[in-house]
Amino acid sequence: MTDGGYPEFDTFKIFIYHKSLDKAREFYGDILGLEETHESDHVKQYWIHPNVAVGVVLDGHGYLPATEDKPVMLCFHVPDDGDIYELFDYLKGRGVKMLDEGVREFSAGGWVFLCEDPEGYVVEFVKRP
Repeated sequence: MTDGGYPEFDTFKIFIYHKSLDKAREFYGDILGLEETHESDHVKQYWIHPNVAVGVVLDGHGYLPATEDKPVMLCFHVPDDGDIYELFDYLKGRGVKMLDEGVREFSAGGWVFLCEDPEGYVVEFVKRP
């Protein structure tokens, strides 16, 4: 507990459910270049930051099933020195399903584009000014 009496956390993970760990590995590991760690034969973790990860759970294991409806959207922020246009072209060139025709400005300020991972989860990439 913190001095203010609130719980303290040191790591954040979001778990999504896929029908194929191989397809998830290709997207999160090979295409996005995130470090994969093995949690079990049916869970792989892809690290965005030392304390932030996407956990991919194989359908039929874990608490939830893989479903057609994907009510979760993952959002990655491009670093200040990153090029969101180059990232868009890279993902499109790797055959990732793009949901936008290109990078666009958005009302909260900055630039954004959307794509889908192999299971159909919407993945958003944002670059703030």
